Amino acid sequence: MQTTPSSADQDLQADNLRRAAIDKSVKGPVLFLFLNGAFWLMASTILGVLAAVKLFSPSFLGDCPVLQFGRLQPTHLNALVYGWGIQAGLGVMLWIMARRSGQELKSGKSLLYVAGVFWNIALTLGLLSILMGGSTSMQWLEMPRWVWPILLASFLVFAWPMVIMFGRAFRPEGFMVSTWYILGACFWFPWIFITANVCLHCLPGLGALGAGINAWYVHGLILLFFAPVAIGSAYYFIPKITGQPIASAELSKLGFWALAVLAGWTGMQTYMGGPLPAWMPSIGALTGTLLLIPVGVVGLNHHLTTLGKHSLVASSPTLRFTFLGSLFYPVTGIVLALLSNYSTGVTLQFTHATYGFQIVAVYGFFSMCVFGAIYYIVPRLAGCEWLSVRLIRNHFWFSTYGIATIVVTSLVAGVQQGGDLNHPEMWDQDFMQLSLNARPYMIARALAWCLITWSNIWFLIHLMLMVAGLGRRSSAPTLLHSAHDDTPHAAHA
Repeated sequence: MQTTPSSADQDLQADNLRRAAIDKSVKGPVLFLFLNGAFWLMASTILGVLAAVKLFSPSFLGDCPVLQFGRLQPTHLNALVYGWGIQAGLGVMLWIMARRSGQELKSGKSLLYVAGVFWNIALTLGLLSILMGGSTSMQWLEMPRWVWPILLASFLVFAWPMVIMFGRAFRPEGFMVSTWYILGACFWFPWIFITANVCLHCLPGLGALGAGINAWYVHGLILLFFAPVAIGSAYYFIPKITGQPIASAELSKLGFWALAVLAGWTGMQTYMGGPLPAWMPSIGALTGTLLLIPVGVVGLNHHLTTLGKHSLVASSPTLRFTFLGSLFYPVTGIVLALLSNYSTGVTLQFTHATYGFQIVAVYGFFSMCVFGAIYYIVPRLAGCEWLSVRLIRNHFWFSTYGIATIVVTSLVAGVQQGGDLNHPEMWDQDFMQLSLNARPYMIARALAWCLITWSNIWFLIHLMLMVAGLGRRSSAPTLLHSAHDDTPHAAHA
């Protein structure tokens, strides 16, 4: 006797087919971005190890001018920001926007591949130029001036389909917080990137104002690209895995608009007390502190959404990475407030604390959320499951310990370094002595980057196997159950 499928079963089957068609349409570009980003992430962390070693042992490989700290450090950060960060972010943005809007990527995939190739070629040549001594000496903009138009054009090629998808999306529930953050990142990055590069490369004679614009760009890239992508990803995956709706739509709106209004005013406080009009660093200091409002609002909303479902953090790789990344968001906001506040910023400015802020934002907050997204997205695109629970656990714990060590030691070293620089009895001391005082912290930083590098090497290998279709053939997702069980058991939504 045959039974007729119910209407609910038919709707579920149609929904599954629709999602499968969307995943198939974005599969190539998304996996291309993830794989290239993972290569650059591994390269960046290796460069981070070498740069940290040079801080406490300048004679290490001292005969090779390419491997001097002044060349390794900017190459390390540019590879992290442009090689890993923006490429992986674009991959997550494209997949979430397609899924959330219900739109397939129907055309232009060849153009996306071309844009991705040009991005990576320009980045490779730009980083080699830095290593060969061709740095512009502008933070996060050290690559030659001919590189930025290529990067901008490549980014716009990826951003345009996402804008189209958003415009065509059917939104019965109104405000879709995850897609609003992604749409914001699509517009905010070109704005800050064009403004900074035009001012610094095309307008000569800016003097001290040029340094202020450079600092504004660094803060803008963190707060108006990396933060929106990470928050949008968390707002998508936390409800998806917990099966609970976002706790408060009003809080999500407040968090979005507060970030949109305040983030673009920060950065100039980096030069508090410097040769800039007093209102510029003052506004930066005020908004840098006020950003604690959206940080707290988003953190509270994420916490309320996971109430009663914290057991899933132990089993779901996506939720574990995303949950930890969400915890790093308040840490990022607190560190920014410390750097922005006049009572503490005058001590921490121009110290290792600034590096700690950049790493906790780009790696601790953004990258952990993106790792969580990748662990969810890739099996749905590759048609197979992750091979090893142990590799995922190692990736999580090595990354967690490494980032926590870098952030804590950078802040402590910054407090000590700033105190020494401002101490009246240290005015006649050789600067080398200040460097020696921070030596233990730099050793800890090098060891932390070693842990992170080890985890990222295996993450890259794991990802390559997945992209090649060599993952585990199973309908059950790879879940993290116990430290002694390397075989996943049950599936989650």
